[in-house]
Amino acid sequence: MMMKAQVTPGWNALDERLYRWVRVFGRLRPGVTSEQARNALEPLFRSQLQLDLDDRGFAGFPAGVRQRYARNELVMLPAAHGRSSFRRSLTTPLWVLMGAAAGVLLIACGNVANLLLARGAARGREMAVRLALGATRRRLVQQLLAESLLLALAGGLAGLALAAFAAPLGLSFFGDPETPAPVSTSPDLRVLAFALAVSTLTALGFGLAPALHSTRPDVAPTLKDETRSVLGGRARLRKALVASQVAVSLLLLIGAGLFLRTVRNLLAVDVGFEARRLISFTVDPSLNGYPPPATKQFAKALLERLSAAPGVASASLASVRLLEGNQQTVDVRIEGHPAIGDEDMEQLWNPVGPGYFRTMGIPVVRGREFDERDESTGADGPAGGPPFRVVVVNERFAKRYFGAADPIGRRIGFGADPNRPMPIEIVGVVRDSKYTGVRDDTQRQLFFPYLEEASPRSFTVYVRTSRPPEAAFATVRQVVRQLDPNLPVAAPRTLEQQVARSLGRERLVATMSAVFGALATLLAVVGLYGVMACGVARRTREIGVRMALGAQAADIRWMVIRESLALAAAGIALAVPAAAGLGRLVASQLYGVAANDPLTVAAAVALLGAVSLLAGLPPSARAARVEPTTALRYE
Repeated sequence: MMMKAQVTPGWNALDERLYRWVRVFGRLRPGVTSEQARNALEPLFRSQLQLDLDDRGFAGFPAGVRQRYARNELVMLPAAHGRSSFRRSLTTPLWVLMGAAAGVLLIACGNVANLLLARGAARGREMAVRLALGATRRRLVQQLLAESLLLALAGGLAGLALAAFAAPLGLSFFGDPETPAPVSTSPDLRVLAFALAVSTLTALGFGLAPALHSTRPDVAPTLKDETRSVLGGRARLRKALVASQVAVSLLLLIGAGLFLRTVRNLLAVDVGFEARRLISFTVDPSLNGYPPPATKQFAKALLERLSAAPGVASASLASVRLLEGNQQTVDVRIEGHPAIGDEDMEQLWNPVGPGYFRTMGIPVVRGREFDERDESTGADGPAGGPPFRVVVVNERFAKRYFGAADPIGRRIGFGADPNRPMPIEIVGVVRDSKYTGVRDDTQRQLFFPYLEEASPRSFTVYVRTSRPPEAAFATVRQVVRQLDPNLPVAAPRTLEQQVARSLGRERLVATMSAVFGALATLLAVVGLYGVMACGVARRTREIGVRMALGAQAADIRWMVIRESLALAAAGIALAVPAAAGLGRLVASQLYGVAANDPLTVAAAVALLGAVSLLAGLPPSARAARVEPTTALRYE
């Protein structure tokens, strides 16, 4: 921070009270709470607000604006792990994915519990013999839990290996080889401890019930092979587990459908510019010691050479890169529209180069865009910064402040002081376009000539090309090297990649929820198939009796399929009301679709019903092939 003047020559933001760019971190004294610290700092905070209000840059603001500023509150946030916008933007989505992962884990555990119940039924005679020979039930339960724990630990190790492979793939939604996401995916002791804890808890939680069921058979009936009543109790538990699995898988399918529709809706949003065959990259001449005048000359030379390069239709630049979440704002005064009370006069603004709107494919609906005429200096900019004489506004700004009137020729000024002049002339109106992100509402925007800036710094170049992006990037690097071999070309990407990158959070949630939904459905279907197959094996005698009494193969098949669909229906009946409640928790992550969207719910129910039908077909076919004489031979 002490080298701010050297890093950005000509722009000394340390002396600008109304320009905020520094984050302050503090460490609490032992025994002091955040609330106590906030109360101690409150008088200082209020005095600083008053200093701002007394500052000459704020003194002339309308009373409503000053009152709104005075209502600011001091907020203290935990910063033990730093303050990261990347973390803040991903906190809620990652909790959503954690919930989905927990759902898949529950279904998998339900399947394991069903397998343990089936295995316990097969080992019923063994357990009865052990009990008859004097083994205690406690020792048998401990043995079965140890077996469950070994299974869980093996699964946990496999999960860690899969996570180490999949985590970098998840981060690819947010970065690229040039600018990777600022997150480490290497497992540490916390991850290992978490995996160990989850494995242990699932082993104990889902292995205990099967262990208890398997170690309490009636010894005499079991030794006589009279186990139908015991198996019936286990069958009811297994069916309850399967119905629960179906319910959880339906919840995950509904969530996956909602998130996939969100991404589809976002990709269909009109961003206001033509993204095809448009590439971008960022350069910062000030890092190589360029003073502001030299930065302007470099920018002009770069645009001239790029525009003359083969395969380039046009080239321009902007100070703020679009769809990156960054923004610059400024309060303005508008000719013919005095601020009323605390009316919001804050606008987004972006200095851009000549031909910017033509290059971006943003139509000029009135007036003109910038050209070589717009290079001289004029009025003071925000906080005494860059001077501008002309401005281009978007349609939202024009409609908000001028209605149906023509804004061309009207004037604006920086700051809210009504006594200051308004020397900046509106020379054009352009169609609305997205600024910070695809899912953000269209906002009021001001565009100023970059070549009029007093202290230009880094800028993003946009190139409209007729060549494939790979060839265009090679041309870009060659042109930059010709002007300055030591100046790096940062974050080269197409605008289509930029749009996709800006939706990294939504794409990650949609992709992972779809994977979890598909995996959950597969596990639920496997569990349903297992229960039906075991049920057919358990009811072989009953099926033989039915067929001996005249039941047809089709009747037997329908009996099994009906039971499979009944279990699925029970799970669906549990899930649909729960989906309505859980939908409210993810509503903030959706776009263009309601959390209780009936089409998504119906599609998920239909899909789950279809796969449940398929799960019942093999057991039903096996049941229909039972020979009555073979089944009745054991009666």
